[in-house]
Amino acid sequence: MADFIATANPGFAPFAMEELRRSFSGIGQSGLAPGETFKVSTGAMSAREWVELLKKKEPIFLRHVFPVDEEVPMSDSQEETAAALVRFASANADRLEGTTVAVQVRKSQDSVFPFSSAEGRDAVAPTLRELGAEVVARDSKWILSVYAAKRSLYMGLSHPEDNLSDWPGGAVRFRREEGLISRAAFKLLEAEKAFKLPLQGFMNALDLGAAPGGWTSVLLERGVKVTAVDPAEMDESLLLHPHLRHLRKNAAEVKFAPGTFDLLVCDMSWDPHHTCRIVSELAPALSAGASGIITLKLMYRKPMQTIQDLLQEYKKHFEIRQVKQLFHNREEVTIWVKRRP
Repeated sequence: MADFIATANPGFAPFAMEELRRSFSGIGQSGLAPGETFKVSTGAMSAREWVELLKKKEPIFLRHVFPVDEEVPMSDSQEETAAALVRFASANADRLEGTTVAVQVRKSQDSVFPFSSAEGRDAVAPTLRELGAEVVARDSKWILSVYAAKRSLYMGLSHPEDNLSDWPGGAVRFRREEGLISRAAFKLLEAEKAFKLPLQGFMNALDLGAAPGGWTSVLLERGVKVTAVDPAEMDESLLLHPHLRHLRKNAAEVKFAPGTFDLLVCDMSWDPHHTCRIVSELAPALSAGASGIITLKLMYRKPMQTIQDLLQEYKKHFEIRQVKQLFHNREEVTIWVKRRP
């Protein structure tokens, strides 16, 4: 048996826990931060077995995990807490020597953890360097994870790929560039990373419900030609872009020649069943094997049932490659599909 700290988007931990219950019999789960962070005990499975199964079919609502290698009582003493962090790092000296390590520290709102996240990292970083490890922020071989709950301090050491996300708690952060048209752009940037789908590999994209142009701007920056469909105006910074064609129509009103596009993106704030009908009607405009990145709005009381029903509809025209609630999703999930031949 092994223990893990698991994280979902705020309010969606119950759905992540339900997914895990359906997928793994004999596991135990208990909440730590209501609606967001919880503890998982894997039952008869080892930590390695459980992680490999997670990665093979990644759950929709589970954002991040890390193994609990050590649990100690929570203390509000800086001296005691720093000593616990140093002891844990020292106990893993053989794995850390000569490697790179990122330190990720998080805490629940009701924790008496006496450090900020940065202070927690600073408390253990000198010891890591003494052990011969290089402390880095990104692209590390190891992640030393710390989660401070109300009663316990949890610590674990793992490879980034085994955490489902190499960001602390799966909270993917992008630098807000000057002139950013819409924060919705972060959803597409995160989808590109989560689905391992380099956008520069596409040539012609259809963006449904494109205005004001957050997703369109990302695609144009990648060198993709974009047909943007929306009756509203696009951001003025995009209007003269040579690779942009703007059709001021509703998505339900447009038709295109078969095989026109190799990518469809859609972030419309419509009823997800209506969106599905529109995307499905436009499926012939996509070439065989073309990709689609679509957000599904979870506006009904049973999100998991909504997703299941919608996927059955999308499967009539598309192969479902992945469904994920990204960090930048709110009351929605994002799907990656591929056009059936």
